[in-house]
Amino acid sequence: MLLHDSDLHNITIQPSDFFCLPPWDIPQFSYLSPFSGFDKSSTAPVTFQQLFHHHRYQYSSFIPIFTDGLKSDGHVGCGVVSPSDTLSYRLHNFCSVFTAELVVIFCALREISPSNQRKFIIYTDSMSALQTLSHYDIQMHPVALKILSILHLLRKEGFSIIFCWVPSHVGISGNEIADSIAKFASTFLTQDIPYSDVKKSFVSHLHTTWQNNWDLQMNNKLHFVKPFIDMWRWTSN
Repeated sequence: MLLHDSDLHNITIQPSDFFCLPPWDIPQFSYLSPFSGFDKSSTAPVTFQQLFHHHRYQYSSFIPIFTDGLKSDGHVGCGVVSPSDTLSYRLHNFCSVFTAELVVIFCALREISPSNQRKFIIYTDSMSALQTLSHYDIQMHPVALKILSILHLLRKEGFSIIFCWVPSHVGISGNEIADSIAKFASTFLTQDIPYSDVKKSFVSHLHTTWQNNWDLQMNNKLHFVKPFIDMWRWTSN
């Protein structure tokens, strides 16, 4: 019953593949951050927009690809925006927002692959995704390993791909569109779910089920003393 209610019977867990490139072939990953030094809470959106326009002038020869992943009210979606197309996908509800941000970067690279163009710049508002990709580890997120793998192949084919961080919700058009289409994504992407996401979702479901059952024990004396099932809070004398 618990297995059925948690929807664990309907998923495929993504294995943590060993990244089998030799050390000298591991792609060097770095990213631009033209907005560093500007605190979002104290900087007007128009300032970020001006900084972005200046940045685009410097990298005008690179085709911009905007990506965004989100998780809200049980909906996990991702969106890719390029000058010629938009793509949006929905992921399994178990997926974390971090997984969504990585998946959408992988999708962007996959869309780039058949292109006749060779210079692209991928924008994301997920600093955590960029930082993860910057520090290779065989234990890293399985989707991050897939990103580094396809990036290695694309660069061998002559692609020049830059990554850049952009702040969210400051009026940068491509980022806003990617966010919007991710919110309403309805086409499910066939994507295995990382073990870490499955574990977190199942533990959360188990905790909620336990708490709901405990809430029914109104005549239990312990329930009066401890209505919530979190850890006891010890106080030192």
